[in-house]
Amino acid sequence: MAVHKTQGFVLKKEDVRETSVFLTLYTRDFGKIRLTSKGVRSPEQKFLSAYELFALDEIVFYERKRKGFFLLSQCELVDYFSAIRESLERISYAAYFVELVDCVTVPLEKNVRLYELLLKSLEFLSGRASPKRVARIFEIKLLSFLGLMPRLASCAGCDRALGKEAPARFSFSSGGVLCESCFDKDKRARSVLPGTVNFISRIENLPFDKVGQIKVSQKVGSEVERLLKDFINYHLDLKLRTREFIAKVGV
Repeated sequence: MAVHKTQGFVLKKEDVRETSVFLTLYTRDFGKIRLTSKGVRSPEQKFLSAYELFALDEIVFYERKRKGFFLLSQCELVDYFSAIRESLERISYAAYFVELVDCVTVPLEKNVRLYELLLKSLEFLSGRASPKRVARIFEIKLLSFLGLMPRLASCAGCDRALGKEAPARFSFSSGGVLCESCFDKDKRARSVLPGTVNFISRIENLPFDKVGQIKVSQKVGSEVERLLKDFINYHLDLKLRTREFIAKVGV
């Protein structure tokens, strides 16, 4: 029976029976895995912060006879991200990150870049950066890693290169911006600010340690938020409870 060791983020926790929990983790070496941890909810056990949402843990686990089902043997907390947990706004966005990762991944599909993105985003969220800004960066990088980034440098209708200040509209059905000559190809395409296109393009192409330096106006920031939300809804068809909560409480 093979024993494995890795680090991973808690994406989901569910109570099972009286004393056990069912965990979903996104790990560095194995991608998303599902595990059962027995006896952790018994009266003699203290509260385990390692099992809390978006905690980073070092785990030891092994596979049982049924393939794809794992039993957690050891779990040690690496990072609780305490600074995030001091703010409802930051907790909400951290929960959004892990729910989104859970929804777009399948078990046992390793993606180190996605793991590193989640780690860096939570570290960034632990600082002074605006949670909304961190969320937009996370969404853009995630779409890029999934191969779902919209076309921004050239027209999605005719492949013509677009100038930085050229009139453009964003088409969800075409998966990117349309030049003025192709506006008629999608009557539902919406106008988009040049600054919005520029911001998304720069975030996609810059390394994570540089993205925090990019400044945008409130108008561009609001449009980027709406655009990415609608784009994710259109192409991934996800109904995320955390995003609904963020909208409800206005954080």
